[in-house]
Parts: sequence; C-alpha cells; structure tokens
Amino acid sequence: MWKRGIVKKNLEKLKKFIKPFILTYVLFSIAIGFYPTFDFYSFKGQLIILGVSLFNGISGVYIKKL
Repeated sequence: MWKRGIVKKNLEKLKKFIKPFILTYVLFSIAIGFYPTFDFYSFKGQLIILGVSLFNGISGVYIKKL
C-alpha cells in the first residue's frame, strides 16, 4: 500500500506545478493572442505556449517564493 507521507508529498508537488502552469497558460495565451502574426491554433503555436507553461510549472516546484 501507499504510505500517507509519499502521497501527501506528491500532491504538494503537483499543486506547486499546476498553479503556475495554468496561470501561465491562460495569461500567456491571452497576451500572445494579441500579436498579429502569431498563429494560436497551429501546432507550433501550441508547442510554444505549452513549452513556456511547462517551464514555469517546473520552476514553481523547485524555486521557492521570496
């Protein structure tokens, strides 16, 4: 069986990842959507947004707030 400590620790890391990931995805999508030559619906456009959001989510796990 799973130990409670392991599950609790993983849920905390997931929460630290999800909050900055979703916030970055939404706000970055809105901001870059105003750029006239950016194709939001292309595969390349979605990869750029996902890449930036993933980087920010991973940073949220390892970098503490000041």
